[in-house]
Amino acid sequence: SVQSPIPLASAALQQFISGQCLGIGAQDDSQVVKVYETTTGISVGKEKQAASNANIKHNKDENDFEGKEGDEVGDLWKMEDGTYEEILEVAAEPFHKLTLCNEYTRVLKVNFEPGLTTLAHRHAEDSLYFFLVENGLNVINHVKGSSPACDCMTFGEVRYGTHKTNKPLVHKITNKSDSSMFCIDAEVLKPPPIVSVLPLMAEHHELVKTRDKVRVYKLVLETGSSVNVAYTFYYLKIVLKGSSGIKYEMGCGNGAGGGISWEESEETGDVQWKDPSAGIRITNLGSTRYEAYICEWR
Repeated sequence: SVQSPIPLASAALQQFISGQCLGIGAQDDSQVVKVYETTTGISVGKEKQAASNANIKHNKDENDFEGKEGDEVGDLWKMEDGTYEEILEVAAEPFHKLTLCNEYTRVLKVNFEPGLTTLAHRHAEDSLYFFLVENGLNVINHVKGSSPACDCMTFGEVRYGTHKTNKPLVHKITNKSDSSMFCIDAEVLKPPPIVSVLPLMAEHHELVKTRDKVRVYKLVLETGSSVNVAYTFYYLKIVLKGSSGIKYEMGCGNGAGGGISWEESEETGDVQWKDPSAGIRITNLGSTRYEAYICEWR
């Protein structure tokens, strides 16, 4: 064989891997364009662009679709007015933006203005939801098979949906608040190779939610305060209230040297996936209170 490198093939492979993270891996190769739509926020299809930017309804007559009525991606949902809407995989819904993806989790940020409504979409994985609007949210949640219902979420509220353990969620959301919707949807795909049997016991950490697949702790650091902690598990960190200066130190104890330290500026909604750490010191050097969720995968 010639054994010549083919870098373009490697680049193409990465796009198809990204497509799998978006839930479109089973579709034909042309659907890889959705990867570019997701990363740029620009739709190639005029219809989806209009639905995203102007909130034009995705509803059509049944004859306009090739699908059937049902609860799967690509099936049709018959609305109260007799029109039909195609059910999208959640990552294909224009207001749901892929933020992070690995074998353990897929994280989507949901952000849209007051008065707008998502397209019909389907959640098929057990998921954590974090609501990050300062004054709270008021929405209309229209779940397929039920009448539209009002719902309210407070700032920092954490919910857990059993969409795989129980049944998938097919719904639409209308933002009735005065502020833009800001929610983080973190899918719990599978347990990591290392898990902790016992919950974390550490200063400045409060266990706020326990489920069979996850534990969620709230970390709070006032200005100038520090904490020494060992996260002996894989976890997702989501910033609730950011700070201009969060200092991290590893292996710097007792003045022995040889450790490392760094500072980060963190904002509300920042998301990071973290491996287990033997020990770390976290200090809030900023001028505001720092709050973050530490989400342990089990």
